[in-house]
Amino acid sequence: MTFPPELSASLFAKAVDQSVDGITIVDAGKPDMPLIYVNAGFEKMTGYRSAEVLGKNCRFLQGEEPAQPSIGVLREAISRGENCIVILRNFRKDGTLFWNEFNISPVRDASGVVTHFIGVQKDVTARVEMLRHLRQSKLDLQNANRKLSVLALTDSLTGIANRRHFDEQFESLLSTAQRSKVPLAVLMIDLDHFKRYNDMYGHQAGDDCLRQVGACIAESFQRPSDCAARYGGEEFAVVAPGMSLEELQQHAQLVCDKVRALNFPHPDSLYGTVTISVGGVARIPRRDTTTLSLLKLADTALYQAKQQGRNRVHMVD
Repeated sequence: MTFPPELSASLFAKAVDQSVDGITIVDAGKPDMPLIYVNAGFEKMTGYRSAEVLGKNCRFLQGEEPAQPSIGVLREAISRGENCIVILRNFRKDGTLFWNEFNISPVRDASGVVTHFIGVQKDVTARVEMLRHLRQSKLDLQNANRKLSVLALTDSLTGIANRRHFDEQFESLLSTAQRSKVPLAVLMIDLDHFKRYNDMYGHQAGDDCLRQVGACIAESFQRPSDCAARYGGEEFAVVAPGMSLEELQQHAQLVCDKVRALNFPHPDSLYGTVTISVGGVARIPRRDTTTLSLLKLADTALYQAKQQGRNRVHMVD
């Protein structure tokens, strides 16, 4: 190697030895490529003195983690006599982990044969941990946003969909039904004489009743395409695509039976227990059909169910 006049070989060697990065040289011509030089930066970074490591392959820094993916990349580069930069999980003499950005470069003789490899090691633990923290923070934020999205679309009392979610799903399902020309079913459900129930037993009992009624409704309409929601107060709504009027009638009657079977005592009811009235409509929507028009039809049917004595289902065709 030729040095400029102002840079002597001894100065160059001193500069390499005093580098804050770890610098190593291995003999590529000997079996297992032993270390023949490590600088003071390597000693400080790893805790090993040069006398402890010279003559060894530097894989000892891998500890009990020799199966790291980056190791394969490193070995492939060495076999081809190429430059390579990898990040390795390495361990200091005291057993503590550090992340090592390992940069190797081949040294060739006049005939082009690789005689040595020079390695430059940087402790990038702080950088890796910062990136890991940022990734985890991003995941935490995404999870928090997902939870907030779910909460924004869920009724806090009953745990089923809220009116906002229902309205969004209704618009989407109506549009799909209009394009596909398939029936769309809509139900409006109301607890009978619920204000009297609340006045008699209190709001805590009323809330428990609403939760269990909501569960009955959701269990009866649980296809991925169905949407059962608390529409407001003691009123619930359901939209279900691909369901005929007869099927809707059966499902609605099932909900009535389930609610009655809950046996919430209600002395002010003609039936002695909490009951529901249900109004519904199922039809293939026309191009000019709107969610509002379908809701009005279902609400009219609900009114007729109440007029007929409550605790019943009424459908409009």
